[in-house]
Amino acid sequence: MRVSELGEQGLIELLTERLPRPVAETWIGDDAAVFPAPSERLVLTTDTMVEGIDFDLSYASGADVGWKALAVNVSDIAAMGAEPSKAVITVCLPPDTEVSFVDDMITGLVEAASGYGVDLVGGDISAASEITVGIALVGSGSNAPWLRSGARPGDSICVTGALGGSYTGLQALSADPGATGEAVRRHLRPDARLSEARALGGVGISAAIDVSDGLAIDLGRLLSASRAGCEIDSGGIPVDAAASATLEAALYGGEDFELLFTLPPSEVGEAASLVAGCGTVVTEIGRVTSGAPTLDGLPLDRHEERSWDHLRNR
Repeated sequence: MRVSELGEQGLIELLTERLPRPVAETWIGDDAAVFPAPSERLVLTTDTMVEGIDFDLSYASGADVGWKALAVNVSDIAAMGAEPSKAVITVCLPPDTEVSFVDDMITGLVEAASGYGVDLVGGDISAASEITVGIALVGSGSNAPWLRSGARPGDSICVTGALGGSYTGLQALSADPGATGEAVRRHLRPDARLSEARALGGVGISAAIDVSDGLAIDLGRLLSASRAGCEIDSGGIPVDAAASATLEAALYGGEDFELLFTLPPSEVGEAASLVAGCGTVVTEIGRVTSGAPTLDGLPLDRHEERSWDHLRNR
């Protein structure tokens, strides 16, 4: 069956049947969801996945799309040092989309929401020339949020996990849509570092960002916001050995969704110890400086040009 046969109301009924009842006063069925604010300080993010740009149905299942759509938003909340809470989903579909795709997408959304403690409280459905899944996620934080603008000269620059795996997986899938393995998993089902962010609440994080478009460009964004520079030696960058990644993939590939953060050097050991409890490593890759940002002695912006840009990389 295609979505044009089921109709908008039929799709809404399918969503209502499949989604767990959230902690909310009202949700699907009214013009808006109503729920208690989790705290006085709310954190709001949104991210959109577009067919042919962010995923391809030749290799991604509906469940993969649903999982990733939520996980990338949770990653943004985690990078602010906050807790995810409620999400609304906008789904745009060509009329000839199979209902089975939507059903699988809901499965992925529910799996991710359950794992990250997110309530799915509503959304919108519309027609489009390609499948688009957009999510707006509300979170909360009892402490001051981690911003990109707090890095100071002398701070250590650290990253969780390893880099380059997702891009390596995308390259494998582009060559063979039936490819499998750890690199493919990292691309299709990324892990938002929410547990790691919770653990890092025990140290003095001065600035943070998640690595979504590539280490080089995301580090540049953090340093630009902080009006600071850096000294990075690429030999210290953790390249994803489990996914057989390369240094180039680690620097420019993107979609690893690791946490990139700065903190006083005296707290790096404590940060590594706390995150180790989540089964994840922390690697110190350089220092914040008051000079120009450099990587292997070259200006960082020379590297940023090779990173992903949503409007230029087409």
